[in-house]
Amino acid sequence: MTVVRLAEVARVHGEGAAAVHALKCVNLEVDAGELVAVMGPSGSGKSTLLNLAGGLDRPTSGMVHIGEQDLATLRDLAALRRRRVGYVFQDLNLITSLTVVENVMLPRELDGVRSRRARQEAMAVLAEIDVADLADRFPGELSGGQRQRVAIARALVGERRLLLADEPTGALDTRTGDEILQTLRARCDAGAAVLLVTHEPRYAAWADRVVFLRDGMIADTTDVSLVSAR
Repeated sequence: MTVVRLAEVARVHGEGAAAVHALKCVNLEVDAGELVAVMGPSGSGKSTLLNLAGGLDRPTSGMVHIGEQDLATLRDLAALRRRRVGYVFQDLNLITSLTVVENVMLPRELDGVRSRRARQEAMAVLAEIDVADLADRFPGELSGGQRQRVAIARALVGERRLLLADEPTGALDTRTGDEILQTLRARCDAGAAVLLVTHEPRYAAWADRVVFLRDGMIADTTDVSLVSAR
């Protein structure tokens, strides 16, 4: 089952001579249980692709579907993002005044889930990625790898079927980075679709496919299973 589909998608910022063509005629599908890595040089459109796939931005032309839903016709994009899409941002975006469990609970509470149930769900996903013992700490008390795991927990909580990760291993040591990829891979193997932006080939090797962007276009696609074994 296809979880996210981009069809003939383009994104242009600005107008006239100042226009920047961030993406040009991109076609991409990611299925349930599939991890797709996106690679390319700086400015190739990787983050723009992720933003469009999750409804954080709208295409200048083309269509984006999450499941059967055309995002262009959806009135409440925020509700869809809370319920079906999880994000791991480069800068994590954890709220420093909230504890770990409160950060993870927040998307569920914003969606109207009662605090007790939201906390139970948050603790379950924190346990899944082995950081439940950090629940009552604040982000400023955590290491970089621990904060990254909390950001992933927040992206996973609830019934999210699409996970978008923008350089989730940035500034992490190799061991911690590998553990992060193991977490993403496990959730993907459990049925989620994962779209991962990375510049590291070692992390792209965890994917099923690698999509290479250049100048806003898909320059190549590689089936990882055909060229290497995880």
